[in-house]
Amino acid sequence: MTRFSVFLLAVALLSACNHHKRHEDTPVPQNPQNPQEPQGPKGVARPIGTSLGTAVTKDIGPQGGNIASADGKLRITVPAGAVAANTTFSVEPVTNTLPGSPGIAYRLKPEGKFPKPLTLQFTYNTTDLDSTDAEALFLAFQPADGIWRMVTRTQLDKQNRTLTVETDHFSTWAPYALFWLTSLHEQVQTGKSTGLAVRTTDNYLAANLERTEVEIMQDKVLDDMANIRNWQLDGEGNLAPDGARPTALYTAPGAMPEISIVKVSVEVHNFIPAGKIPGRGATGKLILQRKIRIVEDTWHYGTIDGVNFNTSHRWFLAQGGILNIEGIVGGMVGLTITAFMDEPKPGNYRWDIAQGDNTAQAVWLSRSPGGWISGYHHCRDGYDINSPGALVIEIVETVNGVKYVEGHYTVNVYDPAGACEPPTKRFQGFFRVKSR
Repeated sequence: MTRFSVFLLAVALLSACNHHKRHEDTPVPQNPQNPQEPQGPKGVARPIGTSLGTAVTKDIGPQGGNIASADGKLRITVPAGAVAANTTFSVEPVTNTLPGSPGIAYRLKPEGKFPKPLTLQFTYNTTDLDSTDAEALFLAFQPADGIWRMVTRTQLDKQNRTLTVETDHFSTWAPYALFWLTSLHEQVQTGKSTGLAVRTTDNYLAANLERTEVEIMQDKVLDDMANIRNWQLDGEGNLAPDGARPTALYTAPGAMPEISIVKVSVEVHNFIPAGKIPGRGATGKLILQRKIRIVEDTWHYGTIDGVNFNTSHRWFLAQGGILNIEGIVGGMVGLTITAFMDEPKPGNYRWDIAQGDNTAQAVWLSRSPGGWISGYHHCRDGYDINSPGALVIEIVETVNGVKYVEGHYTVNVYDPAGACEPPTKRFQGFFRVKSR
């Protein structure tokens, strides 16, 4: 059996596990709250997100006002008369449990209904479009029953990159994509392959566009091959579309190319019937793109304050209960991630000054005096403050007698000047390292 055949079999099995019987020929029940509006099939209940940080809070009175998330991406406008007295509003970042949703979700409070609708505006960026298209983006919410619901009348402003809805209730909100392009692996070693597939949620959109909210179903590989066209590869390697299903196989070149990131794109046509949703489907197609990074058998790369970095060498040492991930960035500075454990094993490791189980430290070594250090920083009052984020080990394996450790991390790196609010650098990294 060829590698491509193995991939197709895996996709077929995955689709079979996720697929549920379609109901196009089954009478659609009526919505008990509005007999004129079909209710449609029941959506899939998903876990409620967990907190990712401290909520932003603000007291807003009868005169109205606004509040925004800490990252500035979600802005809420409260009109005059929406509350009868001073009310504490909050926006808390939480983990996103919605398939096809870029980024994090936001838990909004106070919960319950308002006498006047509030305006929610989400600003998306280039990263949010890594696997989807702006015209496929809507806003969605998750109430207490766990079922995410897409707001079909989400207003899209492509010039200002915003999604806007009016709502009379609060819960957890997030952006949502009707279609997105996935890859089995974000990194592909030289000479090896990864599968790609167009995915969606079976939410019976065409039959429910007259509704204001559509419950989101199980995510699956798209089964409408007639509307999938024009697979493209931007970069080195080989792309082999299936032809019978909306899937493809990308194979990296045998040697590291000068540019290590490639882009795969595919078009989805006729995704929304013309005229059904104002401002949607005007182009008649979506262009989904997915970035894939070509790597060697080990890697260590990421961003420093949003700027990409690659390390020229990397390894780990499992000696005395210490895991080191090291590398030289641009030949100028060295980066060391240190975790304390008996043996490297999958799990989350917090950044902490203490050396013990499930703790980790990161040190940024520069040629400037003092350097940068993280895991904690010292305040003038003598307290140590641990850095947010974590070191996550996903895979520990031995291949041909060599031990490999794979994972990722996020961490704030502080200038050890002793101030309570020192300058910081924000690191996000991905690694696969081995014993030397």
